[in-house]
Order: sequence, then C-alpha cells, then structure tokens
Amino acid sequence: MSRILVFAGTTEGRKIAEKISLAGVSALVCVATEYGLQAMPDLEGIEVRQGRLTESQMEELMESEDFICVVDATHPYATIASDNIKAAAETTLLQYLRLKRETGNSTDYTKPGVHYFDDNESCAIALEGTRGNVLLTIGSKELPIYTRRGSLKGRLIARVLPGSESMKACESLGLGGRDIIAMQGPFSKEMNVAQINDYRVSVLVTKMTGQAGGFFEKALAADEAGISLFVVGNPDATEGMSFDNVCAMLTRLTGVRIGRDRQFEVSVIGCGMGNEGSLTGDARNAIDEAQYIFGSKRLVDIYGKERQSFPFYKAVDIIQYLDRLSSSLADDTIKAVVLYSGDSGFYSGTKELIPALDEWKAEQKGRGTTVYIKQIPGVSSVASLAAIMGITYENSKIISMHGVEQDSTSDMNVITAVRNNEKTFMLLSKPEDFIYYGKLLKEAGMGDTKLVMGVDIGAPDVRLYAKTAEDAAEMYEEIKDGLATLYIYNEEPLNTSGFALKDSDFIRREGLPMTKEEIRYVILGKLGLKKGDVMYDIGSGTGSISVAAAGISDDIHVYAIEELEEAVELSIENKEKYGRDNMTVIRGSAPEEFDVLPKPDAAFIGGSNGKLREIIRGLKDKNKAVRVVASAVTIETLSSIMEIMAEIPYSSVDIIQMNISKTRTVDKYHIIGSLNPIFIACISFMAGSGEVQKKPL
Repeated sequence: MSRILVFAGTTEGRKIAEKISLAGVSALVCVATEYGLQAMPDLEGIEVRQGRLTESQMEELMESEDFICVVDATHPYATIASDNIKAAAETTLLQYLRLKRETGNSTDYTKPGVHYFDDNESCAIALEGTRGNVLLTIGSKELPIYTRRGSLKGRLIARVLPGSESMKACESLGLGGRDIIAMQGPFSKEMNVAQINDYRVSVLVTKMTGQAGGFFEKALAADEAGISLFVVGNPDATEGMSFDNVCAMLTRLTGVRIGRDRQFEVSVIGCGMGNEGSLTGDARNAIDEAQYIFGSKRLVDIYGKERQSFPFYKAVDIIQYLDRLSSSLADDTIKAVVLYSGDSGFYSGTKELIPALDEWKAEQKGRGTTVYIKQIPGVSSVASLAAIMGITYENSKIISMHGVEQDSTSDMNVITAVRNNEKTFMLLSKPEDFIYYGKLLKEAGMGDTKLVMGVDIGAPDVRLYAKTAEDAAEMYEEIKDGLATLYIYNEEPLNTSGFALKDSDFIRREGLPMTKEEIRYVILGKLGLKKGDVMYDIGSGTGSISVAAAGISDDIHVYAIEELEEAVELSIENKEKYGRDNMTVIRGSAPEEFDVLPKPDAAFIGGSNGKLREIIRGLKDKNKAVRVVASAVTIETLSSIMEIMAEIPYSSVDIIQMNISKTRTVDKYHIIGSLNPIFIACISFMAGSGEVQKKPL
C-alpha cells in the first residue's frame, strides 16, 4: 500500500501519526525542527524526516513517490508553511487535507483582566503600558516582535521548547539564562501558577491555542494568581477539517480504519423471569439502544427481533464475534448487550463472561478501541418464587444444582444444607429433579420437609408444585420441561455451629478422652477454617473437633482419621447426631491414609500413635501451605514437636500453654478446679529454595 505524507507540528502531527501507525498504514512524517523530531515517538511504519522545506522542495517530495494524500498537521500559527504545503499539493495534484486545531475564539473565556489581540504587534504595544514581568508563552518565532521594544527590556521571560533551535533564537535576541524557561508541556494549572509566582509575573501572554495547547490551564492560573492575561487570536483563517473528519477521510482513502478510538459499550443484563414485567428500566433502555444482542435463543427471540441478534451465551462465542466487529469498518460507537435470565450476579453466565470481557478489554486498548462494560442486575428466580409464596428469603441457604452432576458428593451437599437450615432455595437443572430430591431427602430421614417448585416463573403459564419430600418421592406424573427453582422448608433444622457445641452435647464413652470445649474453641480459631477448606482431624477420638469444624460451614469438608475401632464408631455416632454430611470418618492410620485424600488446607493432630514426625512430613508433602495445629499434654510430646520443626527449613511454630480452671459445686459452695494444662502448637511452612535441610525427616 502507498504511504500517507504528513507535515507535522507537535501535538496534532504526533496524534495523527499514532493513529496511522496503529491502523497498520505507512506514512512519511516531515517535521521542521529538531524538537519536532524529538517529540515524535518511534512508531511502526512511520518514517520521520527533519528539516524546513521550501515550496519547490515540497513539490519534489510529493512527486518522489505515489502518496495517497498529504495531511497538513502543522501548528495553526505556521501559516506560511501551510500555504506552501497547499500550493505544492495543488501543483502535484495530490489530495490535500488540512487538520485544523480547534482553538476556540474570544468568547470562550471572558473574565476581568483578560484582553484579546488580533496579532502579536498589537499585543506588544499594549504590553508597553503595563508594569512588572511578562511571561511569554507564544513560542520562539514571535519573540523578536517583543524584544525589539526597548521598554520591555529586562521584563520578558520566554517559555520555549527545550530544543537547540529555540535556545539559539532566545540567545540571539539577548535573553539570558534567567530570562528563559526551556520546558516541554503540557503544563498543569498548578505548574503555571508556580512559575508565575517564582518569576513574579504580572502579565501572561498566550496564543488562543485551545485545549491542545494548554490555553485553559494558563487562563485559570492567571485568574488564580490575580494577574492579567493577554491573548493573541488565532491567525489561521484557512479552511480546515476536524481531527475526526481527517481520520474519516483517511479511512475512506485507505480502506483501513484510522482515527478516533472505537468505543464498545457492552451491557451484561439480568432479564429477570424473561418477561417485560420483570425487566428493569435500565435493562430496557440498554436493549433499546443496542445494535447487537447476544443471549440464549429464548431471550433473543423475545428481545432481539428488531436488531441484529445472535443465540450465543457462552463467553468464548461472544468474545469471538465482538472481535469480528472490532476489526470491521462499522460505527465508531458499538453498543451490544448480553442477556441472561434471572439476576446477572446470581449463578449466572456472567461469572465466566465478565473476566473474559475484562481480558478482551485490555487487548482492545492496545488496538485503539475503548471498551466499557456495564452490568445491569435483574430479578432472580429465588426472589420471584419467594414473592409468589409470600415469604422472605433472607437467612436462607441458596445453592445451585443447575448443570451439576448428581452424585454422592452433590447429594451430600444438599442433605447438609437442608438439615442445617430452615429455608433452602435450589436452582434445578430440570423440573424432574423435584422427584429426585424428594427421594433423596426421604432416604435421609427428612421426608416431612416441605417442597415448593416453581417452573417458568414469570410466564403466563407458570406452574407450581407443593408437596412434602415423601410425597414428591412417590410422584410418577410427567413434569413438563422449563426453568425450575425449588424451595425446601425444614421446620426443625439442627442449626448447631461448631462454636455452639458444649462437651455435654457429645455422645461420650468411658475410656475415650475428648478435647474440652474451651480448648476446642482455641484450636478451631487457630486452624482458621474458611469456606471450601479441606481439613484432616488426625486421631479424632470422639470426633468432637471434626463435628465442630464441620459445623462452621457446609462448604468445609473434614476427614476424621482414627485407628481405634471403638473411637471410629463413636465419631460416626456424633457425626450422625448432628447431621455432618460434610464429615468423613476413616478407620486407618496417618500418614498412610493421606494418599487417597484430597490436599488439606488445615490439619489438627490430636493423636499420633508415635508417628508425629511422619505425620508432619506427610502434611507438608501434601500441601506446603497447610495450616497445622497439634496438641500436647506431655513435655515429651512438646519437645518432639520443637525438635521436628527445628529440622525443617522455612518453617515456624508458635506455642500456647493453656491452664483452665472451672467451677464445680460442692453442697452450697462453688469450688474452682483446674484442668490438666495443655500445649497447643501452631505450625506453618513457607516455600523456600536454595537451602539444604539440616537432616532428613
């Protein structure tokens, strides 16, 4: 492809060169000064030449190759250069595009102390009637007009570009170092105020350079400093085109998008129940303004009839099509919406789409496209079903089984949720799941729980099914497909958190010790269990630690490992008493059982059967970031822990000694009795490299 010829000043020339390069088009950019060369960044496909050219030299250059057009992006005050470029283009029959800076006019900024002049001559004459220092920000070429007026001698401070050409011009006019500010803009209002104060300026002189030339920052600074502002009007009276219009013309001539950043507005919308009544006003407006609509076929059929619509709801498909739109020559601003049923922030495809859009947004920024992402929530099926039933859904357990494989793990999660909560809402994969979960709850001993299922909530033919779990399990009728949400009511939930259980709440057996409740609270706190964690309880005994830990959250899974058969049976009894379906009791020894278990996030060592070193090593091998708490009632066990930890590089151990006293009643008296002291060791490992262990574990 042929090149574009650009004659550049500073700001506009640099901007147009950047847009041409970004579009993958080649250009030859001509700058007059050394500073113009320095100001031009290194851009792919852009050749830069420096030096002033006469009209005949411009003609020779334009005829030297088959240029697409010539863009005159010189400074608005470089009128002679513009006249020469235009004349040379007419002679060589090369299309001429004048990029005209929008500089504003005298009505843009009117305040006391602001004076406008048609040219520099009249401005210089007016300055002779003022007192104090004058800050000239009109460039180096116009300085002679001011310096030749003797009354201004010693009062002028020239702010010029830091190029050798500008500096030589200042020196030739008799301006010394104290009279020159050689700096490159842009200058903030604060920087202008600082220079006004530092140089004790009484009058600031500027051209009407508009926003690109920092006019308003200078005007605001003069106003704040309380000094006069002299403004020389724009002498460039030639016709010209706006930046966007020049870019549009270049796009037409090259067939490649060049110019203003394309803007994408992508709204991710929760459509509620898929009917106009549940659509929010913001969602309705976004859909009405959209040029492109994505979503499931059901939603596209409802809302996408009058515009381009695509039955895509997966992130990869949507991003792929947005990419195609980005590379086309379509409108500068593209508005697209992605429709999801229910609420966009509630078990929605938004979870995958938003991160994908964020990544795509970063990629597009590097291609000159700005992407705005907006999320518009909708009414969820849970809120709608609760409203139909006339109940609140606060303090409910809400889970999604939509698309989740029905297996022992997911079944356990459902049972645990229903057992421990009064209200449970579930998003179902299909209405037939009503029967499946009825059977599941009946077999778990909760046949009297109440089930209410709404199918196609919000539709005119919404269907409701209300039965006990036992009755739902016996259903044989065919249930028509649709979007289904299930509500389960358990009148008597266990609702016993790990920190609510007292020692007397556990089933006990003589000869099997149990970690006392005060000690248990500290151990649970030090384990720092959180949602999604896997915990090992090694030497679980009665299972008090396991049961309490599993009660902190349904989303924690505890593996209780115990060798003694009687203790295993007792752990199972306590597990069943409190319905801890997220607790698995294993008869076996540690660390041998670790191989078949998932990676632990935390572990409690209550008993080691003489294998403390192997257990700690096994935990570290499973997860170098595992949190370990171990209890010790003897000095020997504590010494072993300290010795083992001394052997492990990048590890630490904190020791807590607990002495607990509790009251007991003797006749009418309360006597304080002490429990045996106990040590709690909090162990952590840190990833390290380059250090050899002191000795093998």
